[in-house]
Amino acid sequence: MSALTSPPPDFDLGLVASDIDGTLLLDWQPISQVTIDAIHRCQRMGIPFVLVTGRPIRWLAAIAEQIPDLGRVVCLNGAVVYDIATGTVVDAHPLEQAGVEEIVAAIGAAHPEARFAFETLTGLYVQDGFASRSPHEATVIGDLGELAETDVVKILVSLGTTDSEALHDLLGPIVTRSCHASFSDPDNGLVELAPAGITKAKTLESVCDHLGVGRDRVMAFGDMPNDLEMLTWAGLGVAMGNALDVVKDTADAVTDPVDDDGVAHFLNAALDAVPSL
Repeated sequence: MSALTSPPPDFDLGLVASDIDGTLLLDWQPISQVTIDAIHRCQRMGIPFVLVTGRPIRWLAAIAEQIPDLGRVVCLNGAVVYDIATGTVVDAHPLEQAGVEEIVAAIGAAHPEARFAFETLTGLYVQDGFASRSPHEATVIGDLGELAETDVVKILVSLGTTDSEALHDLLGPIVTRSCHASFSDPDNGLVELAPAGITKAKTLESVCDHLGVGRDRVMAFGDMPNDLEMLTWAGLGVAMGNALDVVKDTADAVTDPVDDDGVAHFLNAALDAVPSL
């Protein structure tokens, strides 16, 4: 059965959850005004709009500049809930130091060429040789003991290759018992490791509980494998037109690509169907 291309008319919309990169914006460009207008329309109608992203806290500032009235954001693939309005961490699920050491040792034993980066609540730490997107924001460490006083909320792994899916398939069996592996860019050659049991869906569920919204009333947008759990958990999971095939095949609906304002088009159609008070 093919996925829907528009919202079902009887869907009772109570909350919108959306990934950022590849969903609300493309290639680090600003969010389009059409999409911002749709988000504001959603908020004016009393329907929360919740960002659910793999981005670290430090990459949310540009989003806050465009949409300063957003509330809680699920970031780092569910490891952190951050209040974008007040600039505070509401909740966090850090990895134990012993767990970090175990993961690094297990991957390093199988793949000595592996290099690691560690997202924490206070910034990015990288091993020498790890190619960071933002090297000026990173602190280079020589020993994992330097992380003992920090809260590691995500580990990034690179083998110097570019195929993220192949790397995920290679490393997944090594770490499946100790953490949750995913990827958010098919071509950057990075696998992202979250604490075991932590996904975008799991933490979004806690935010929805806080707001009193059941999962059957949640509409979620995404484009990458780290969105899969969220799209299947939500009452209506919507894949972007630019999403990977596995995401489209999993979702309930498929909207236009991000560069054609797919979120705005699908969301406005859903809001058109919301009964007036």
